[in-house]
Amino acid sequence: MTDVRKKAKRVVSLTSKSGKKLPVPRSLRGIMADAAANAPVDLNAGIEAELQALKRLDSAKDLSTDDLPDPTTPTKRGRKAKPVPTADAVATAMPNEAALESEPATAMPDAVALECDPTDDATDVRRGSAPKLIGAIMDATLPKPSITRMWSGTNWADFASATMDQKQLCGPLWYEGEICILFADTNVGKSLLAVQIADMVSNGSYCDTSLPELKPETMAQPVVYADFELSIAQFGRRYSAPHPEDETRKVYYDFSPRFNRVELYYDMDSTDDTNGIASKEFADQLISDLELHLDACRSRVLIIDNITFMASGTETAADAMPLMKRLVALKKKRGMSILLLAHTPKRSLCNPLTRNDLQGSKMLINFADSAFAIGESNCGKDVRYIKQIKQRNCEQVYDGENVLVCQLGKVYENFIGFRSIGTGLEATHLAERRPEGGRAATVRTDKMQQVRELKQQGMTADQIASEIGVSRATAYRMVKEVQ
Repeated sequence: MTDVRKKAKRVVSLTSKSGKKLPVPRSLRGIMADAAANAPVDLNAGIEAELQALKRLDSAKDLSTDDLPDPTTPTKRGRKAKPVPTADAVATAMPNEAALESEPATAMPDAVALECDPTDDATDVRRGSAPKLIGAIMDATLPKPSITRMWSGTNWADFASATMDQKQLCGPLWYEGEICILFADTNVGKSLLAVQIADMVSNGSYCDTSLPELKPETMAQPVVYADFELSIAQFGRRYSAPHPEDETRKVYYDFSPRFNRVELYYDMDSTDDTNGIASKEFADQLISDLELHLDACRSRVLIIDNITFMASGTETAADAMPLMKRLVALKKKRGMSILLLAHTPKRSLCNPLTRNDLQGSKMLINFADSAFAIGESNCGKDVRYIKQIKQRNCEQVYDGENVLVCQLGKVYENFIGFRSIGTGLEATHLAERRPEGGRAATVRTDKMQQVRELKQQGMTADQIASEIGVSRATAYRMVKEVQ
C-alpha cells in the first residue's frame, strides 16, 4: 500500500450513525491525505472524481456492502471486477501502533472518526455525501482561523438579521456595539456629559432625564465608567450638596446600583514603581483590569475617561493603532459598546467643529464607529452645543444646520449636567471673526480714512504727515493709495 493511502487511512475512518463501519471511497483518499497533511485541498476536483466513479459503477441503485461484486466473477469484457475494500479490509490494512510510533511525530494528526448520514449502506458514502464528507474531513484536520470568520453569500443575512437590531444608547449619537468618541476642549463639560450618559444607560429607557433627545432605547443595564482623571473626593464634590439640616454633612446623588465607577489604584505590593505608566505594557494591564471589572458586574457598556491616559501618546499612528485595535478586539469578543473621551487641540472658536479637531492621530476616528463633540457657545458662558461628527448606523441628525443646544448647570441640587434647550445653527454659537490683521489692520483703516478726508480738504502730503503724526514718506505713500 502506498504512503498516501496509509496517510489517508490514518486520517479518517467511516462509520454510520448505527456504528457500522463503511468502506472509504477510493476517489476521496487523495483528498483526505492532502487535508491531513495541511496541503491545499481542491474540493471541486474531489467531488468531480467521486461523480466519475459513480458513473463507472455497475449497480448504482443498490450498493450495500452485502451486494458488492465478486472479484473472481468475470465482467462482460472478460476482466475481473476491481475489489472494493470492505470494512474488515480497511481495518486490517491500518498500520499497527508500533509502526505509527516509529514515524515522525509531525507526520500526521490522530485518526478522526466521521459519522455518515443517514443510512447504513455504502450508497450514501459514494452518492450525495461526498461534499459533506470532504467538508467534515477538512473541519477535522485543517487548522481553524482564530481571529476571523467567513460567511457565504447565502447565509450572511441570517446572522445579520439576528444582530441588526442595534438600539440607541445615547440617542442617535451612540448605538449598541459601537466604539464612539466624545471629544471637547478642557473644562467644556465632556466628563459631566459622560457621567450623565452612564447614569441614563444604567437606568434604562424609562429614566428621568434633562436630555430627552439622548434617552437610551435599552433596558436598565450595568455600566462601567473608567474615570482616570478625578479622585473619589473630586467626584464626590461634583455630585453632592450640603445637607439642609446639617451643614457638616453631604447629600450625595443616588446613582443606580448598576452604575460602576472605576478609578486608578496602584497596588504597591505588586507594582513597585510607576515609571512604566506610559508604556504599552501599562495599557495592556489597564485593559486586562477593565475586563475583570466587566466580568464582575456582567457589563457590556464601557466608558473610558479619557483615552489619552491609556497610551504613551496618540499623536502618531504607531501609538494610536495598537490601542484602537485592542479596543476593537475587546468590542468584537464581548459584544461591547465603548465610549471614549478625548481632547481637542488649541483651536479657533470661530471655526465649526470637524473631525480634524480631535487631538491625536486620525487613526482614532478612523477606527471608531461614531463620534460627536461638544462646542462652546458665543451665546453665553453656560451654553454648549452638541454636534455629530461621524456615524454609521443612521443619518446625521445633529449636524451644522441642526446642533443640539444645551445649558450646563445643576440638573438636580446634587447633580451637575446638561439640560436640552432646543436645536439651532452652529454658526450662531461661533465667535465673530476679527478683521484680517486684527487691531493693527483696524488702526490702519482708520488712518487711511483720515488721509482721504484731509486730502479732499486740499492739504498737502507734508501737512497730512504733520496732522496724523507719520513720516513724510509714509504720508506720501498713503496719499498715493487714496488717489
